[in-house]
Amino acid sequence: MKNNKLLLTTALATSLVGVNSNLNAQTTITGDLAVIYSAASIKNSSLSNRGFGRESQINVQNKGKLNNGIDYAAGFALEFDGPGTSAGSNTGAIDNSISNENLYFDFLFGPTTFTIGIDHKHRGYASTAPQVYSVIDLVHASNTGSGTTFVLGGAVGEAMGLGLSHNFMGLTASAHYVPRLRDTGGQDVAAIPVNVGANSAYEVGISGSPAAMKALTLKLFHSSQEKQAHTTGGDTSSLNYGVGYNFGQFAVGVERLIDKNNTNAAVGNAETLGGAVTTTTREEVTNMVGVTYSLDKNQTVGVLGYNTELKGSAATAASVKEKVRALQYGYNMGPVALSVTYSRFEGMNYTAGSAAEGNMGQVRLTTKF
Repeated sequence: MKNNKLLLTTALATSLVGVNSNLNAQTTITGDLAVIYSAASIKNSSLSNRGFGRESQINVQNKGKLNNGIDYAAGFALEFDGPGTSAGSNTGAIDNSISNENLYFDFLFGPTTFTIGIDHKHRGYASTAPQVYSVIDLVHASNTGSGTTFVLGGAVGEAMGLGLSHNFMGLTASAHYVPRLRDTGGQDVAAIPVNVGANSAYEVGISGSPAAMKALTLKLFHSSQEKQAHTTGGDTSSLNYGVGYNFGQFAVGVERLIDKNNTNAAVGNAETLGGAVTTTTREEVTNMVGVTYSLDKNQTVGVLGYNTELKGSAATAASVKEKVRALQYGYNMGPVALSVTYSRFEGMNYTAGSAAEGNMGQVRLTTKF
């Protein structure tokens, strides 16, 4: 897509922030905009819904050198999400967490980067199962009652923390530590964070395409949150791994997600929560396969499927796997892209019977500027 950037002069950037800026520093402002129409038809009529959603985001980024010669980058994003038909917002309430997106300080030492921030480098959301448009947004975009989550473990990416990453041979190894989950840094400067009832957590992983085999994509991430002070069924943790290969016009990949004791994951978005207090143990295992085919340089079609099984003591009444199948089409029109997805759901939230079946259609327009 076309991505025009507004470049601010160093003088203007200095006047905006009121600090001395490096003369070689460069500030860029970019944006993203998406408008989505979703329509879900579920046999259980209380979950059927339709309507528009939208997301608009402004990204402010700066990079340059410190006066000691170390390279740095810093930035933040403001994201404005509309209510649409997203899970948890069917009352029409707008998500007000506009400042928890990609806020960071990066200090670069050659191939190694030290990071302080939230929602930045460490996140392992990029799937090895190829898709026309991310299935994560497919699940979050509808109040279908789906139990599958792609926000794993303690939701480490949704809290302020420290990260370290190292690039080698086409791969990136990373580690991230969060002192307290749910702490988004929303306090005023120097304020003591509120006790939000969540422990520390970490995430380690490796991903990328080996330099000797660029058509191959690999991914392995693990996260863990120590169990909460009392009556918790166990630690909240996850394991996410997969492999993909690009044959040119064809791309194919598989991925497995194992999510343990993330009890907030069912029927909704767990992004800012990460493990509720419960005496039951819960393990969700998702196996996903994706295939895409490029019709030409601007058009792509895809098939995506995943099954999720609920295990642990929480699975006593869960007799079936949740199955989702999706057909996708994408059309790149230069500065604007169109994607269309049709999905079929069975056994939603691990429940048998026709009331747990349904389908959803979604049309999305996106642009960057």
